[in-house]
Amino acid sequence: MAGEATGFRDLTVTARRREGERVVSLSLAAADGSPLPAFEPGQFLTFRLAGPDGRPVPRNYSLSGDPADRSHYRISVRREGPAALGSGHMHEQAVVGARLQASGPKGRFVLDRASRRPVILIAEDIGLTPLLAMAHALAADPGRPALLVAVATAPAEAIFADELAGLAARAPNLQVRRLSDGAAPLTAAHLTAWLPIGDYEAYLCGPQRFLDATAQLLDSLGLRPERIRTETFGPAAPPRPSPAPALPVEAGPTEAGPTEAGPASAPAAAAPPAGGVPTVTFEPAGRSIAWDPASRTLLDFAEANGLAPAFSCRNGICGTCKAAVEGPVTYLDDPLETPEPGFALLCCSAPAGPVTVRL
Repeated sequence: MAGEATGFRDLTVTARRREGERVVSLSLAAADGSPLPAFEPGQFLTFRLAGPDGRPVPRNYSLSGDPADRSHYRISVRREGPAALGSGHMHEQAVVGARLQASGPKGRFVLDRASRRPVILIAEDIGLTPLLAMAHALAADPGRPALLVAVATAPAEAIFADELAGLAARAPNLQVRRLSDGAAPLTAAHLTAWLPIGDYEAYLCGPQRFLDATAQLLDSLGLRPERIRTETFGPAAPPRPSPAPALPVEAGPTEAGPTEAGPASAPAAAAPPAGGVPTVTFEPAGRSIAWDPASRTLLDFAEANGLAPAFSCRNGICGTCKAAVEGPVTYLDDPLETPEPGFALLCCSAPAGPVTVRL
């Protein structure tokens, strides 16, 4: 399984393709000709764009192409409006030959390729992009039945029709259904007509209201909550208390940047530094605790021990989790901007020795 690649690299736009009135797909290759890191279907890239004041601004876009094709990456970007910096740049300035800086692939909303359960993929509008990569992977796995439902809220949002038709034609295990123009909302009747009874796992992507409604729909059909994974395209809603197990949610590529919670599978934890397990002291709580590498990051470790540091993206992008830290740390993922000496981003760093964290 591919992991999460770190560090920004230069990518060159090698091709552009219109996917509808508002969506453009960009093919990207390494500017130095080196092989691109493998990615898991569902992952995304973080792009570093220049903001109005010259400071770097992050934007995330899902990888929508075939994970088996290592010759290039593909992202598909919907134009969000004249004031949208990220999609405006991709539509207007990312011409063939242009260079972009990106890190990744990253993200934990990924298809469980080790599972043999049949799969339901359901997306609304541009939320189709990560699920399209999953559909490519499932089409190459003929023994695993899958259903992809693409819901378009307007004619302009109906994208990838030819590509989806081609996938379904060559992969008998993959069934593709499209609901267009917003005239036929997805219902239990649709799913029961399309699906045989089975022990499914589901992957949903779209705005929060769509995810809520679709998860409730699947719940009404008996799908267990822990088998439903979601990615939010749009600002993530706060977690809602529920007696049932929480749905794993990763709020994904948006014009505003990502937040992430409930990873499906965490990357490997940092190895303990030479010389033994370090002590992490949290102030002003006055608590000194032996580091547990299973926590992976200082943010995870603080939360596991009952503390609640501020955070938002959990990807080293937004800076919300920056805290004063005395002692050595190592970054597991390269942050968008490394903090000044004496500070660290808790969401992507681990202790490299005894440290004191001031929350």
